[in-house]
Amino acid sequence: MVDRRVEVVARLKALEDAAAPLVTFLQNANAVQELRADKQYNLQMLNDRYQIGPDQIEALYQYAKFQFESLSALWGKLAAEILMQNWDIALEELNRLKEIIDSKSFSSPLNQVQSRIWLMHWSLFIFFNHDNGRTQIIDLFNQDKYVTLTTKLKVSMFCY
Repeated sequence: MVDRRVEVVARLKALEDAAAPLVTFLQNANAVQELRADKQYNLQMLNDRYQIGPDQIEALYQYAKFQFESLSALWGKLAAEILMQNWDIALEELNRLKEIIDSKSFSSPLNQVQSRIWLMHWSLFIFFNHDNGRTQIIDLFNQDKYVTLTTKLKVSMFCY
């Protein structure tokens, strides 16, 4: 497993490096607006101005796919630990997912918010069964990134 982990991290780093020019371009709102609505010259413009070609586009696709598959595996591991009632390990997996969700650049803010909501949902299983869970649930739900979601969830629950 340790060798496999090294391989996976190395592959992730290589894909991240290969996709970096396109990711940087996409994070620049002004540059993205330069893309023409007719889409006729976009690839040529990307190549001429930003040295972004088909290789970088393919690299971004592979990078996104790899991240999605890795994230899905972590969700599966979390679910398995919850089902086996390994609360300490489940808490570690929950914290690992939280770090990834909070630091990862998602394709859209909506995807990141949805991931946070799912994290909050799955955390209830752990926090209500873990010895230190009552304190940790308060800590999680009162963090800036989660407190607005908690408020919105409360409002939506009262609306029904």
